[in-house]
Order: sequence, then C-alpha cells, then structure tokens
Amino acid sequence: MNVIALDGADNSGKTTQLRLLRRATGDEVRIGGSVHHYQPRWPELSGAELAHWWFTGSRSEELVTLLLDGYRRRLDALTDRPGWVVLDRGLATVEASCVASVMLKDDCSARDAEAMVAGVRAEVLGESAPEPYSVLLGLGPAVEGAALSVGRERGADERYARYQYLLHTALQTRRSRHSAVIEADRADIVDVQNQFRSHLSQVGLQVRPLLGGVRRVIGLGGMSESGKSSAGEYLRRRFGTTRLKLGYLIELAAARNGLTDPYGEEPRLLAELVVDELDRYAHAHYYLLDYTIESLHRPDITSELKRLLGKRLDVVYLDASPQVRARRSLVDPAALARNDEVKRARGADRIAATCDLLVDNSGPRPDLEVVLDRLMTGATARPAAESLRVTDPLELAAPTALRHAAATALHGIRTALGERLLLFAVAGSVGFGTADPELSDLDVLLVVESGCTTDLAAELARLRGESDVKLGITVLTRHELLLQRCDSRTYSALYSLGQGRIACQYVGADLELPAFTGTQRHQRTIEYLARTLHEIRRPLLGVETSRYRLYKSVLNAAKMLLRLAGVEETDPAAISAEFERMFPAQGRIRIPDRDEYRESGLDEIAALASSVLHWFEEYLASAPAPTVADLAPLTAV
Repeated sequence: MNVIALDGADNSGKTTQLRLLRRATGDEVRIGGSVHHYQPRWPELSGAELAHWWFTGSRSEELVTLLLDGYRRRLDALTDRPGWVVLDRGLATVEASCVASVMLKDDCSARDAEAMVAGVRAEVLGESAPEPYSVLLGLGPAVEGAALSVGRERGADERYARYQYLLHTALQTRRSRHSAVIEADRADIVDVQNQFRSHLSQVGLQVRPLLGGVRRVIGLGGMSESGKSSAGEYLRRRFGTTRLKLGYLIELAAARNGLTDPYGEEPRLLAELVVDELDRYAHAHYYLLDYTIESLHRPDITSELKRLLGKRLDVVYLDASPQVRARRSLVDPAALARNDEVKRARGADRIAATCDLLVDNSGPRPDLEVVLDRLMTGATARPAAESLRVTDPLELAAPTALRHAAATALHGIRTALGERLLLFAVAGSVGFGTADPELSDLDVLLVVESGCTTDLAAELARLRGESDVKLGITVLTRHELLLQRCDSRTYSALYSLGQGRIACQYVGADLELPAFTGTQRHQRTIEYLARTLHEIRRPLLGVETSRYRLYKSVLNAAKMLLRLAGVEETDPAAISAEFERMFPAQGRIRIPDRDEYRESGLDEIAALASSVLHWFEEYLASAPAPTVADLAPLTAV
C-alpha cells in the first residue's frame, strides 16, 4: 500500500489540490477526506455549533481521541486493498490540530499539550508509524501564515485567529517530519499542483503536469462590440495565440461532468473544470503555447481563474462607449441594448474593476494593436545584457578592413549618441563569419532612444565619407524593439542575436529584449521569401539593379527556403550545395559560389535569376490544391 499525506493548516489549499489530483487520476488514486467523516461518534454539528462544541463543549481528551481515532479508522478504510492513497491532512496535521486545540481549550503550554496528545496517540495508534511520504503546504512563518488562513475564512473571530496561530506554530515544529515542503503562499494553485505532482513522481505516482505546455493565457472581457474578437484575432495572427471561447470550455466541462446547469455551480468548481478542459485541449495540441479565452462574462469565475493560473493569466478588459459600440455593431441598437442587459446581469462590466489591463478601445484599431503588442512582448522582455553575447568588434571573424570599420563605427556612434545608443550589433555575413573581403558590406543593427535621427545621420555621413567600406544601417528605437515593430529581415537578425548565433558589440545596461520565437520567425521567413522573389522579379522586368544585388537576392531566396526546411546556412557555397541537395531540379541553373560569381557577367546572373525565379513559380504552383472534402474537417464545428 502506498500512502501519501498532504499536510497543511486550514485554508492552505489542500482540498483544492486534492480535487485537481482526483480529476487527473480517476480511480488510480483514492483520496482520504477529513477524519471526522470516518468517525461514527463525531457530533452532527456544523458552523457555529461545531465551533462551540470543539472549543468549549467538548473535553480536550475527548476531542483528541475522536480526531486520532478518526485518523486510524480512515487509514484502515482506505488501505484494505492495493493502490495509491492520498490523505487530506496526515498525522502531522491531525496532531498539530490537537495540540493547538488543547492549548486554546485548557489555556496550557505547548509542552503540556504535546505531552497530553502524545499520551492519547499511544493509546489510540500504538506504535503505528506516520505515513511513509508526506508533503506540507506551507504558508510561511506562523504569524504570516495564520493571517493568511484567517483572511481566507468567512466570519473568523478572535478565537479562530488564536487557534490558527497555535496550529501554524505546531506545524512549524513538525516541519522536518515531512518528505517535502511546498511554499504555497508563493505560487498560484496550478503551480502548487504541479510541484505536488512532481513530488508524487518521486515515490512512483506519475501524473503529467497540469497545463504543462501552456505558457500564457490572455482572458478577454468587455461588453458587446467592445473589440474582444478583434483583439483575439490580432493576437492569433501576430503572435500565434490560439483562440478559445469561455462558453466553449464550459460546454465541454458540462458535457464531461454531467452538469445540466453549469452556471449554477460554485464558481470555484466551474473555474477548475474550465482549467481541466484547457489542459485537455493543450495536451492534445502540445505544440501550442499561448491562448486567448474570449468573452469573460462573470467576475466570480474570472477571479477564480486568476487564483488558479496566477501570473500565467492576464485579464484584459476592453472598454468603449455605447456610441462607439453601436457604430461597430451589425445588429440594431435595440438588440445591442438587450445584449448589454444580459451581460450586466452576469456582471461582465464589473470585470473592469479587477482586470490586469483596462484598455480604452474607443479609438482607431492601431491604438488597440500597440497596446496588445506591449502586453505580449513586455511580459517576455528580459535584460539584454544578461542574455546577449558581447564581443569586441576587432574579434569578429571577418577580414581586417571590415573589423576595423566595425570598431570605427561603434566608437563614432557611441561618441555621437552617448547613452542614447542602446545596442550595436554587426549582422549579415560579417556577423555570421562568412564575409568576403571584396563583396561584403558592413551591416549594423542599432537600437537607440527616440529622437536620435539628426545626430545619427550626421555621424553616419562622416563615417561613410572616411571609409571605403559600404556601411548598411538598420535602426530601431527602444519601443520599436520592445513591440517587435520591424521587418522580417531585422526580426531574423534579432532572433539570431537572442539565440547566440551572432554577437553584439555593445548593449546598454537597461535595454530589455523581448522573446523572438521560432514560430514567429517562421512566419517572418515566409514574408521575407515573398519579398525576395519580388526583388528578383523587378530587374527582370526592367528595373535597374546591380549584378551583386541580383545575385544576393537569388542567394537569399534559396536561404529562406532552406530555413523553412529547418536548415540554416549563411555561406554562399553551402547555400548552393544544400539547395541542390534538398530541392533538386532538372534544368535549373546552379547558384554559383562567390568565386564563380566573380567570373560571371550581368547577363549570366540575370539568366540565373530567371531560372531560379521560374523554378520558384513552378514550385509554388505544383502544390496540390485542397478539395472540398479536404477542407470539410477544418470547417466542421
């Protein structure tokens, strides 16, 4: 028999944690509830009557005997067959409750109360050892922990507060008896559950993490036509979040648990069932990380979801005046007013008072999108100085002239901008270590404070006038970086910086770098490939270009397709070889390496560009178009 105890003071979250565990394990685990359920002599009292009997009407020895005998009876009832048993309050908690009760009832010392409880335990339990494995949900030091327990109890009086302090103190003296301690006051409910499941795995009970693959949830609330759907769709398109409706999750929970009126259930239970359904969805779609849950319409369920998910959930309330919402609405004003009445009856408008972010969405759509960008990228931002690799420009793996040009540019721009320069990073072939002394430009990515354009322009003019090296500059402001407002090429460079594939040569101490994800980079690569094909086609249609620029466009097109296939190459020879290997094509001109390029004229490069462009056109055209039958599963609801 495998017996595990979950210990902790009142209102530490034991019952909630065991409910979450029970629904995840089903019949695999038997949960032992409160000991009085197993004690036939326990008085049939509740509320104030039970409190009076507990602290006043009963004798101390009687109370302690009933509690310890109930513990014994519970253990006997649950261990009569093989399997896992998890107890709500193990022996350490039952003992601590007895000690605290005796001290309060008899106004005696902890020493006398401990001695009395030990004597009764010897009579009732004999030499029985405590559970082989126990986990304590701690709430911090006794004073702070007792305050938390009292604050979570309705109608708590001074006697209850005193009891909680004594209980927490008695549990502290037993802290070393536990196999593990979870500081439940420092984590949300789901995090505590996952710590608990991790400890259970140490003794062989394997339960997968709850919402293990879910990184972030954005809850969207607001009245009708406030912009919830627009916000959800923008987040899906821009950041790859998955859109779910709260009503959809509640319907799934109701069907699974046989609830005829799910909205009539206790908000705490309904929120847990919603989290269970989100967990099932996320487990089935393990490759999805971020979610939006639209149409939060009840403040009680919303607050319970926040208790469960903690910082993983951001509640966003979208507000707009009735006049603005009426202009946006596709229904007549009377229907909109009726919808508002229903939502107000549910308390949808009250979510604004407790949300994490209140957004005035009365303005144009770009205003909303900037706010959402800041919400998404700001949460992932980390100090750049801690995450980026920094190298001296003279240590770049590049020809001497390019290294010296990089050092000169860094010195000049730092002198011109001072603390307004936040990031200097050499990108392109020089940054990746594949530069050619004759062909390569010096591509530099700068992040600066707003308002630097005039001073930066003057310094760049000076640098270009004093150097034979062609200097290419991409500039972002601090906020453009934070909001990831950049083109696909710059996004790729920032992604490579974050991955450590290239280094920066200077980074400001207070610069924050948001997360540049592989998922978004994939989408940006598709955009970059489309732009590159456009750049190849333009000179073939008569727009003037240089031989090298056309050659670079062909190289970039091949490089982007290889990246989409999961292959990263920056050297032209390697790009050409991998392109031929992965995408062989009869009759297509092979992309030359740099030495071969030098021997090619403009007509030959134009022929190469035409051949590669024709292949791309045929490649995209050859993808089979989905039939109506193929699309049916995607459109089914």
